[in-house]
Amino acid sequence: MLNILLVEKLVGITFKILNGFPTYITLEQKKNPAGFILEQDILSLIDLCSRWGLERIGVSLEMGSPESEYISELFLRNGFEYYSSRVEVSRDLKNLKEWKPPFKWASIANSFFSETDFKQLWEKCMAGSDNKDSSLTMDQHLMSVKSELGVNWENSCRVYFLQNHPIGISIPHIEPGTTDEGRLFYFGLLPKMRRKGLSSAMHLQSLWALKEMGASYYIGSTDIANKKMQGVFEKNGCVKRSQTETYYKYFSMKKGFF
Repeated sequence: MLNILLVEKLVGITFKILNGFPTYITLEQKKNPAGFILEQDILSLIDLCSRWGLERIGVSLEMGSPESEYISELFLRNGFEYYSSRVEVSRDLKNLKEWKPPFKWASIANSFFSETDFKQLWEKCMAGSDNKDSSLTMDQHLMSVKSELGVNWENSCRVYFLQNHPIGISIPHIEPGTTDEGRLFYFGLLPKMRRKGLSSAMHLQSLWALKEMGASYYIGSTDIANKKMQGVFEKNGCVKRSQTETYYKYFSMKKGFF
């Protein structure tokens, strides 16, 4: 917690911080920042994260904002590399129509399957996706879920079933630091379940899960090249909110925490 507070002090004026300790942190540009970071702040952040032994810093910038070009240039000048462009959408959940959920689901919380089982299914869902490949291991992906979501993470890790066969996974949660912003940490189908018309229904059921958790709206995103997921968003009433670009800085050697 102390580490996050130090990061917040450095860059919180411009960014929301997602806690991926001990592997990474991600900075999301705020919609209405109170001010803008300085180059010295970035240098201090890099120094801290290197000494803490993090593997990477991620930065998500909103394209088209007046300050995006200035901020991206600061990060590029200090060793960050462009990773991908993403489409971000939103959806009001208060007006979801009643429907009968088509799929059964189970989570790690109800002990129907283990963390290892979930990681294996997650890895299969990522295979062949139109999204950019991740640099994290599956252990690191699950650790990031635990770090970012906190005490209720097990209930969010859900596997969806059709006729007792797993079709995919979804990780619905209330965004930390908010009371009613719903997000899906991950959403994806198993390769053999794709192109069967299941994505939209499973995504809609995931939106209902968010509403039942107390979310009044949903924020989602996907790689700009993932036209299929953008089609799912559109079919389920999501509206394009912005386009973002992601930058990463990797640390090649861990230097230990202090």
